[in-house]
Amino acid sequence: MRSGLLFTNGILLAGIFAVLAIGPGTHSKRLLPADTTKASETPIDMAALESAAALSPTVDSVVALASAYVDRGQPGLASAVLDKAPRALQLDPRVADVAARALFHRGRARQALATVEGALDACDADAVACSSWQVAKARRQAAFLHEVVAAGVEDPMTDPAAVRAAYERSTQKVGLVAMR
Repeated sequence: MRSGLLFTNGILLAGIFAVLAIGPGTHSKRLLPADTTKASETPIDMAALESAAALSPTVDSVVALASAYVDRGQPGLASAVLDKAPRALQLDPRVADVAARALFHRGRARQALATVEGALDACDADAVACSSWQVAKARRQAAFLHEVVAAGVEDPMTDPAAVRAAYERSTQKVGLVAMR
C-alpha cells in the first residue's frame, strides 16, 4: 500500500516537473508596448506575412501580420492592416482582439474598449461564430481596458504604474463563462 502511494507521488512529481520544464505552448502578449530598441525574441519573416495578408487575406494571415506589428512596437501599421482587411474579416473576434491591442498601444484606450465591447456584442448576438475561449479572452480584455479608462490613462507609456495597477484591479474579478 505504501509503495503504491510513493510510486503515485513519484509519477505526479515527474509530471509536474515535465510541465514546468516544457512550459506553455503559447506565449503571453505584452501588457505595455515593446521596447523597440530590443531585438525581437524570435525572428519573424515580415515579408512573408505581408505578402500572405495582401495576396489572400484570411483571418489567420491578417491577425498574424497585425500582431507582429504590435509586438514590434508598430501599432499604427497594425491598425492600417486591420482597416484595409475585408469587412467580413473585421467582424472576427481574433481581429477585434488585435485591433484593441493596437489601439491601446497607440494611446486610444476608449476606442480599444469600444472595439472589444463591439466584438462581445457580436458574439452575444450570434452574428459571428465565437468560441468560449474567445469570449472569455475578450471579457478579460474588456475588464482591463475598462479599468484603464476609469483610471484616466490614455497613453500606456506615460504612466506604466497606472497601467499595471489597472491590470491588477481587472484580474481581481474572476468570472465564469458558460460553454456552448
